Amino acid sequence: MKLAVFGEATVSLGGQLVPRVPANFLRIVVYLLLENENHSVSRGKLSQIFWSDTDQAHASMNLRQSLARIRKFQEQYGLNLIEGDATYVYLNLSQVKSELLRIDLLDYINYARKGDIESVLGLCDIYAGDLLGQNEPQNSDFDEWLDVERVRLRDDLITMLLGMVNKPVGVSIDEKRQCARKLIEIDPYQEVGYRTLMQTASQLGLIAKVERTFRECTKKLRDDLDVEPEEETIELYQQLLPKLSPATTRGLIIPAQPISPLQGNGTEIQLPHSIRAATQIEQNKEAGLPRVMVLYMPRNPADPMEQLAASLVDDITIGLCRLRTLSVVAPYTSKRVVTESTVDNFSGLNVQFGVNYAVDSKIVRRDGFCFLSVKLIDVATQEIVWAEKQKFDYVLPEQQYRQLSIRIILSVVSVIEKSELDRYNKLFQDPNAYYWYLIGKRDFEKLDLGKLRQARQSFKNALTASPDFVPALSGIARTMQREWLVKARSEKDILLEGEQIAKRAAPADPDDERPLRELGTISMYLGKFDESLEYFDQGEAINPQHADLLADYADALTHYGALDQALEKIRQAIAHNPLAPDYYYWVGGGALHNLERHSEAIALLEQMQNPRVASRLMAACWAMLGEREKANEFRTYALEDNPNFRIDDWIKGLGVRLPEQRQRYEASLRQAGFQ
Repeated sequence: MKLAVFGEATVSLGGQLVPRVPANFLRIVVYLLLENENHSVSRGKLSQIFWSDTDQAHASMNLRQSLARIRKFQEQYGLNLIEGDATYVYLNLSQVKSELLRIDLLDYINYARKGDIESVLGLCDIYAGDLLGQNEPQNSDFDEWLDVERVRLRDDLITMLLGMVNKPVGVSIDEKRQCARKLIEIDPYQEVGYRTLMQTASQLGLIAKVERTFRECTKKLRDDLDVEPEEETIELYQQLLPKLSPATTRGLIIPAQPISPLQGNGTEIQLPHSIRAATQIEQNKEAGLPRVMVLYMPRNPADPMEQLAASLVDDITIGLCRLRTLSVVAPYTSKRVVTESTVDNFSGLNVQFGVNYAVDSKIVRRDGFCFLSVKLIDVATQEIVWAEKQKFDYVLPEQQYRQLSIRIILSVVSVIEKSELDRYNKLFQDPNAYYWYLIGKRDFEKLDLGKLRQARQSFKNALTASPDFVPALSGIARTMQREWLVKARSEKDILLEGEQIAKRAAPADPDDERPLRELGTISMYLGKFDESLEYFDQGEAINPQHADLLADYADALTHYGALDQALEKIRQAIAHNPLAPDYYYWVGGGALHNLERHSEAIALLEQMQNPRVASRLMAACWAMLGEREKANEFRTYALEDNPNFRIDDWIKGLGVRLPEQRQRYEASLRQAGFQ
């Protein structure tokens, strides 16, 4: 049995949480461990500190009742930890000494006495947050005592961590990195931690990490404290800055590699041997990308609503520019077109600038309200293919403002993709890279093995039309890792092939986050967890509003074991993409299953258009809730889709960092009846 009192206080037996632990059980354990060395306190003192808001008689009665509940609980689980007589309450540590019982606070005390690097790293593993972090105050003297002990333990650990990161010898780079991360986790304003991460990242050649760490430090200090980093932090960053290479300054740490054709399932995939197009515009034309102009919105300096709306239009332009499946006319040209009237009508935009679609916005006032009207116009036909009118308020909250911008961007892209696909299908034009990319993208979203392979072939066709088309390369890599997932394969060949393709795609366009997304996902399945998070971190830095990337980031965090962070990422992804594909719900359901929140996991998975895809996970969740009939139903679906599924084979290929997470999933599958 294990008692964990740091962070979320719990009692566990065999890795399973023990339910209905008496309210004062862990509080009394903590008090007896820390109050004096012999772990014994008089009944009078103990009752008074826990029930200081009442008289001695009632306090003594409350203590007797509390100890009676604890005694019954201990008998149920074979414990003899808290004992007492007529005068004292004390701890019996015999079960701890015989290793039948473990108390993390006792381990913490023993580590703290040693003070060497191994012990400090042990402290880092144990310290999961404040002592009894979820303790609900009872308006007693115990609450004040607990506050003092929390501060003492936290400060002592910070002092030891600072000693280790500043130690000139005897501590390795990796050990310093671990200590620095823990230091920032405990005290996010400790710049020594950020400086250590910058130094060690530079030593390891992770130069992009230097920039990222400095940005994180600066943002944290500015947002929370409204201060700038210390001079020492800035000077260190400037010293390390000259080491930045051209590739890494664009957020990429992948070394350039020789490009050669790959063989995949008997079909040669032509990869980019060079950037053949002389300019980005020529390359976009070669791929057949539609060209978009976001029309400049004139603004009256005296009208705050027009000023705000114009800023939103600028944000939309920037958001579209981040995409690699549209060609966007620069804002400067758009401004001159609008203000100088260089074009008479929409069709002239195509003649002079090759524009296929125009985004036109304006402020509309009606009945005392203000609205933002946005239209997407096909310049060839001058047809309005999409329009939206949104109530627009000067005091629009920042989050709502941002969501409006994202929704408009996603709508514009979605409508253009559908319109272009319809145009090709109706006119039977010679298909180009963009057409095949759209076909592959459409098939890929089905999460069906046959459709995945069709999508891969479409992406290969896109490369035949344009060998340098990075979105198609990323798509091929993605179908490979998704096929591995859907088939629950244990062998890693298809993942390694996908990784090779993504690594060749990334240098072709350092500003495209998609190859990094594929590398992050594949690295996760290959068990390279830290590397996976590095890739996702770089990808998010390039495009923080890419919902699909955030969903995959959530999946990587789940496999890493950072489950609460994973849920936060998937919430962000769904907020960016409210009509989310099934995959988002599958990822969120997986994180909730690992948190043993099975009912919530099922509720999320049931939002999938095709919950059958996640049949194994559904069966596992229903089984853990004791719903055998539902578990059997989804197990049958899973085995129909993959009759060769065997838990032992699948577990070997399951890329999770924490053994207990793998054991938890295996146990739930066996509970569901899988073999």
